[in-house]
Amino acid sequence: MTGRLNPNISVDCVVFGFDRDCLRVLLVEREIVFHGDTEKTVRDYKLPGSLVYNEELLKDAARRVLHDLTGIGGICLERYDVLDSLERMDNRVDRQWLEQTTGLSIERVVSVAFFGLVNLNDPLVSKVKDGARWMNLDETKQLPFDHSAIIERALAVLQQRLRVDATAFGLLPEKFTIAGLQQVFEVIGGEKLDSRNFRKKLKNFHFIVPLREKQRNVAHKPARLYSFDHKRFLQSRKSISFF
Repeated sequence: MTGRLNPNISVDCVVFGFDRDCLRVLLVEREIVFHGDTEKTVRDYKLPGSLVYNEELLKDAARRVLHDLTGIGGICLERYDVLDSLERMDNRVDRQWLEQTTGLSIERVVSVAFFGLVNLNDPLVSKVKDGARWMNLDETKQLPFDHSAIIERALAVLQQRLRVDATAFGLLPEKFTIAGLQQVFEVIGGEKLDSRNFRKKLKNFHFIVPLREKQRNVAHKPARLYSFDHKRFLQSRKSISFF
């Protein structure tokens, strides 16, 4: 995409990566050059984000920016928030970096936030471009701009979706264990669940189908395998709440 950048509209992408026992966030390195008596370069990390071109739609800008900065493409990104605080550009360093990298005079930027969720076992997303990095959630508390708050809001939306939709099953193999399903809920939900109550509640969901198969080649007692019936889920989704 070539054309003229809009100095007042940007997109920011929050991509969560499920990694067995933790949730990570995809960030990109930022380099700021300070000119003075001695030149100084500072590096930190931020969300993949950038200004949009006047000729592109927001959803197209989000996909472009994510791919250009991280090398990841083809994942589902959902728009979930608009950041329009008048104080977003009050930080002098953030404003200086944005003006350095765009060559534009920046007064105010309204950002449209998108989020996505991927399984880091997928080789298509586990490797990223130089300068991009998967970080644990606890490493994202003091990011530039308002990116820490953007991540917190995205996580809240994701956790709410986890309670009522099929998000968890998209992170599991076709055949999974109840313990594996519980682990997804605990990692994303951020809290430990009682295994007995969790299994008891799942018995009410006929879209979680027990199979006549058990795990193979495991060091512990093999657990029963289950599958997810999406058609049955759609028939009952108005009345479900996982926890």
